[in-house]
Amino acid sequence: MAVPNRTPLTDFSDGQLAVLVKDGDSDAFAELTARYMSLIRYKSAPFHSAQLETDDLCQEGLVGLYNAARTYNSANGAAFKTYAGTCIANRMIMAYRSALSRKNEPLSNFVSLSDGEHSGLELPVGGWDPETLLASSEGVGQLWEKIRSVLSERELRVLRLYLSGYSYAEIAAKLAITAKAADNALQRARIKLKSRFNG
Repeated sequence: MAVPNRTPLTDFSDGQLAVLVKDGDSDAFAELTARYMSLIRYKSAPFHSAQLETDDLCQEGLVGLYNAARTYNSANGAAFKTYAGTCIANRMIMAYRSALSRKNEPLSNFVSLSDGEHSGLELPVGGWDPETLLASSEGVGQLWEKIRSVLSERELRVLRLYLSGYSYAEIAAKLAITAKAADNALQRARIKLKSRFNG
């Protein structure tokens, strides 16, 4: 429910939205999600061929973004986008490692994408206690429920595939639609999400 006379969330910086997320504002996280869809898609691309389901990749990327918002500290000197990108990538790396370990495949050729040791950031990945991880997953799960209530089935499927690194052509082939229809569905999804969560 919209708060009367509230400044539109589109006017907030990413860092300001992160503060709202810490205070439990799910609408602020939804706005961050709309802004970071492309980054989550980009970060998921290296894992496209891994044994991970589309929903899993989306979920891990969103959990990484949620964790970043909850732990971001501007005093550390890093921009939120930089910090969030690292958290999203590391969360996906954890999922990738887990998927490989379940298949008993060696990780001898695995290269970490984390550059945290060079950026002065304290990365939350790997140091989360179970309670924090559970809270993060529940928060993202609640967001997905809100997203499902706004989008059509096609828009939701296109969004999930897009976030998981699929191109418009690949999405079109998977859903038996044209690339233009996939693009239109994604644009509608973005508009609906911004409209729903910026009120």
